[in-house]
Amino acid sequence: MSLNSQKLLKYVFFFSLTITIAVVAYNIYKIDENDAIRSKIKQEVQQNEYVDFGKAVNGDWDNIILVFPYTEKAKIKKEYGIDVNRINDFSVAYREDRVLILFCKGESIQNYVYWVGSFSSSEDEKLYDSFQIKRKDAKFKTDKSSNKGIPLNLIHVRE
Repeated sequence: MSLNSQKLLKYVFFFSLTITIAVVAYNIYKIDENDAIRSKIKQEVQQNEYVDFGKAVNGDWDNIILVFPYTEKAKIKKEYGIDVNRINDFSVAYREDRVLILFCKGESIQNYVYWVGSFSSSEDEKLYDSFQIKRKDAKFKTDKSSNKGIPLNLIHVRE
């Protein structure tokens, strides 16, 4: 093997190793929807008239952001300083059948779930624009009148 061939082989190996490390690091950086949190919220909603996300959802988070259908990533970045590129599934930008709930610590996303249903700020005022709620205020009343008694709609309780 000539010196040039050995040098080329080293470059190819180094380049391949660099690409592999970059792909692995990127996949670690991305986060998936947390099915355990979604199941816990669903269970709480089905069993109780009121749900306190602050108590029902464990973890290191201090606020939630409700992201409604057709919201672009840039809007979340501009309004809350949060980079949603860590999320594997940001389909809320083009789907209207669910709401994205981001569990954040400061400006960092800790977890997220999609909620099939809607959120309201009162009995008759449905929310359509992104909304941030502190952990201590993340309390919701379940709307048992929707979808054959299965509560899908949550009404934010303000104390």
